[in-house]
Amino acid sequence: MFTSAISTAKRGALLIAVLSLSSAWASAKYAVMPGSSLTYKMVHKLHEVEGVSKSVEGKAVVAEDGHVVVQARVKVESFDSNNGNRDAHMKEVTEASKFPYVEIKAASVPGAVPKGATQVNVPLKGKVTFHGVEQPFSTTVTVVFKDATHATVSGGFPVSLEAHKIERPSLLTVKVSDELKIDIKLVLEAEK
Repeated sequence: MFTSAISTAKRGALLIAVLSLSSAWASAKYAVMPGSSLTYKMVHKLHEVEGVSKSVEGKAVVAEDGHVVVQARVKVESFDSNNGNRDAHMKEVTEASKFPYVEIKAASVPGAVPKGATQVNVPLKGKVTFHGVEQPFSTTVTVVFKDATHATVSGGFPVSLEAHKIERPSLLTVKVSDELKIDIKLVLEAEK
């Protein structure tokens, strides 16, 4: 009898945990937390450059119908490529003092995050504003729910420097590739 009482109690606790998880993110607002990052990768014939910012601000919402909305921004001056001269040139080329942020706004279709999901690939469409120019983008991100209040979002998408009216830097008279790869990692915590 004691064993069956424990197993009944465990089943009840498990059922309550599953129900709270499935309803908690069915309509939840999340804040972007420390541990988040936005990384750019730029390719030149002679080398590849990677710059990382860990100063990501933003929010995400998972609506009742499974529709996801994500907004994030990063200060251009916060990117670090482990080369001070290169970072100073990047700020100059992107006119960081005039256009201080890279901003990302994206949304999914309804039903993108099913109730009770623990990991799901979510197609997003949105706009990225960089160097004062707004351009459309689409991508698929992976959302992992650690529990009812914690999730991570990871994914990436390409950005055209020329589409954002940025003159491509050159080294030894050879310009970098027009495509800049953006990787994003968001650590999310439900707002209280």
